[in-house]
Amino acid sequence: MLESWGVPRPTRLAFDADGSLYILDAGRRRLVKVGEDGILIHDVALSGDDPASTTEPADVVVDARGSALVLDRASASVLAYDKNGALLAARPLASDLADEARDPRAALVQDSFGRLWLLAPRERDLVRLDASLARDRAGRFLTPEDSVGAPGAVAAAPNGDLWLADAASGALRRFRPSGALAGSAAGDSVAQRLYAALAADGSGYVYAADALGQRIVVFDEEGSRLMERALGGGEHAWRPSAIAWSARDHVAAADAARGEVQIFALERGSARASGPRAP
Repeated sequence: MLESWGVPRPTRLAFDADGSLYILDAGRRRLVKVGEDGILIHDVALSGDDPASTTEPADVVVDARGSALVLDRASASVLAYDKNGALLAARPLASDLADEARDPRAALVQDSFGRLWLLAPRERDLVRLDASLARDRAGRFLTPEDSVGAPGAVAAAPNGDLWLADAASGALRRFRPSGALAGSAAGDSVAQRLYAALAADGSGYVYAADALGQRIVVFDEEGSRLMERALGGGEHAWRPSAIAWSARDHVAAADAARGEVQIFALERGSARASGPRAP
């Protein structure tokens, strides 16, 4: 089905408030929107404000108004599309952030207050953006400076905490809204994991896409590991490279190599009312 929609390699996922799923295919430069019923809503060819321009879409988030914001590496800009897939704007990031935006590890995240952030992998920092896509604050945000060696994925919790996957250590780092390091969730003792993508739900639980382990790992709001959900193994490898959580309590994971998206319904455990039992 994804192939028929023109997204054979789903590279990023995002849900809107209505439960519709956005699927980004960076290779074919397309963004499709699919309803909860699995029906295609629209299919957008990503080209910015110039149909002849070159784009390298790297990430997508959906803001509070339901607009899809796409990070474009080629132009170091953010492309905004409305609910119907019409282009609203193509705004360049500030010049001092252009190289960060073009880095393959760059990503966007929107926090619980509706603010947009850029994961700046070269600075090893998170940069809060203002309305003009410039830095919204002076100085470094994440502290201490050496708290993250190689940031690779980011998610925002509802209490304002920000989670980063550190590829250098294989751990997840949790930062307060002030930027101060608040804790870590360690990787496996046998082999450090590179979490390809992160998502946080409305209760603060974090879902990590473990491509090497072919699973989804769930952590509570303090970083304790709650459970894991195997996705593949053996001859049936399924390596999640993107993940997203919906306010309808669905978790979607994508394997770009297989060209597949799996969607799970969460069951909340009775012992901890806010805790997921099994995706």
